[in-house]
Amino acid sequence: MKIFFIFSSIFLSLSLFGQTTYNLDWHLNFKSPATDRTVKVGDTVIWTWTDSFSHTVQSGAGSVETFNSGVLNGVGTTYSHTFTSAGVNPYFCGVHGAGSMSGTITVATLGVHDSEAYKNLVLYPNPVKDFLVISNNNSNVLKINILDSSGRKLKSISKFEDQKNIKIKVANLENGLYNIEIETDKGKISKKFIKK
Repeated sequence: MKIFFIFSSIFLSLSLFGQTTYNLDWHLNFKSPATDRTVKVGDTVIWTWTDSFSHTVQSGAGSVETFNSGVLNGVGTTYSHTFTSAGVNPYFCGVHGAGSMSGTITVATLGVHDSEAYKNLVLYPNPVKDFLVISNNNSNVLKINILDSSGRKLKSISKFEDQKNIKIKVANLENGLYNIEIETDKGKISKKFIKK
């Protein structure tokens, strides 16, 4: 029994180590793409009310997970949800409607094929000033997302002229650390790059 407890404690601490929390402001007329995030299984999103109106955060039609804050109000009020299943989760405010307040949380998971995809893709130069190049050896790139350090999607690309050396213009980004998510036929991977 003692050994079981030790192994359970180690597993729990390792699984918690990799989790990330994403913070989103939640107020009237706040919607996609500013409200969209891509997270991993086990990550938590916290919505914080930044106006004095009553709002909900609730899963929409087609959402992989079901969640609902109930009606809450007050500046600084929060609602959080930890995502446990890979997939797409559209959400909205039940009080003001999806046309005024909505977004999508996409939950990615690392699988067996991801390590193969990871080995096949190299980013350079890193740090980068004008153009980031993805050298692709033996993968078919389907989609690329660039996210800021808070997880907000800034750019999404799904058409590529050259699969071997994909060039992405990043000159218009502010200096700082960015995440890049690359979806290939061999899996999804995430890498980081520095814009200087």
